Amino acid sequence: MSDESVSKLWKTQERRGRQLGPMAAIMDTPGPLTIVIGTQESGNVLQMDRMASNIAQNIFIYFGAEVDIRYDYEMKDSNPTGNVIALGTEAQNSYLRQINKPSSQNRNFPIRTKDKTIIIDDRNRHHVYKGKDIGAIYLQPLPENRLLLTICGTTQKGIDLAVRLFPYRTGAGQPDWVIVGPEMGVQGMQGVQAMGYYNNLWEIESDVSYFS
Repeated sequence: MSDESVSKLWKTQERRGRQLGPMAAIMDTPGPLTIVIGTQESGNVLQMDRMASNIAQNIFIYFGAEVDIRYDYEMKDSNPTGNVIALGTEAQNSYLRQINKPSSQNRNFPIRTKDKTIIIDDRNRHHVYKGKDIGAIYLQPLPENRLLLTICGTTQKGIDLAVRLFPYRTGAGQPDWVIVGPEMGVQGMQGVQAMGYYNNLWEIESDVSYFS
C-alpha cells in the first residue's frame, strides 16, 4: 500500500485528534454542538423535545456552551461544523439513518439499532439487546474529525435511563459506549448490561469491554 493510501485510510477510518478519549470527548467540539431530535415516531417527539432542552440547559450550566437543537428533517440541508448528539434509534431518527447508510463511513459501525433492538458486533460475538426499557449511549465518528453521540432505547424509558449517563463532568472514568437495562432505575450502575471501548479503528475492543 502506498504512503498516500495509508494516509487516506488513517484520515477516514482511524480515531484521531478530538475523537480520542471517552464519551466526554463529545464536548471537545470544533464548532457549535447540535442536538438532533428523532421525529419518525410522533408519540415520542414531546419527550425528546424535553430531553433535548434539559441536555442543552445542563451543558450551558456545566460548560457555558450554547447548543443548537434541531429536528431530524431539518438536518437535510444543514452542515454542522461541530459535534452532534442524536436522540432516538435509526427508526426514530432519519439523521442517524443518513449517517449509517451503506455509502457512508459508518456503514459497518459495530453498534446499530434496528426494530427496537440494539446490536453490537465485537468480532468475537454478535450481541443482541432487546426487550423493554433497554437504553444505549455511544460515540461514533463523523467526517472532519467530529463526533456523534447517540442516545437511544427500545422504549422511551430506555432512552430516559441512557441519558442519565451523559458526560456532564469531564475527567471522570467513562467508557466509549454503554448499554443499560430497566434495573438501572433502582440499582444504578448495577443495571449496566454492557459497556466498553473502541480501538483505533472504531471496532469494539473485546478485552476491555463487558457483556452480560
